[in-house]
Amino acid sequence: MPQEWPDDRRDAIRAWLKANNINPSDVPIRGDLYLEPDPAGGQRIAYEAFHLDSQGRKHVDERGESAAIERRTTPLLVDPPDWWEPYRKPTRDQLLAVLGRVKALADEAGEMNTYIERVRLRAVLDLAYEGEGIQPPD
Repeated sequence: MPQEWPDDRRDAIRAWLKANNINPSDVPIRGDLYLEPDPAGGQRIAYEAFHLDSQGRKHVDERGESAAIERRTTPLLVDPPDWWEPYRKPTRDQLLAVLGRVKALADEAGEMNTYIERVRLRAVLDLAYEGEGIQPPD
């Protein structure tokens, strides 16, 4: 559930999760929640959930910074609300691809900015030379 919905929509999602035998308290707000084909036929809900110990307490992740998350699936018993949109975080490879595109744009912009700065500097020097009555070098 990537976005924080108004109370009525949040309640509808919670009811839908319960109807599909998922404890809504186990699903992080920004966790993956989407439908996928079930190998046995039909569809299933794929979602991220807090990893719990035998007493129902959340485990801490390997960095010790937040709750550990695990991927789970369950058969789709009840369809989601009509307005619901699935959410799946981008993969590491997708993020790296975007980062590569941003770096390429920054390099292009950097080259363009360098050219623009050279043109501006040349214009300033031309004005300075002109003001002093000196012929600028070619």
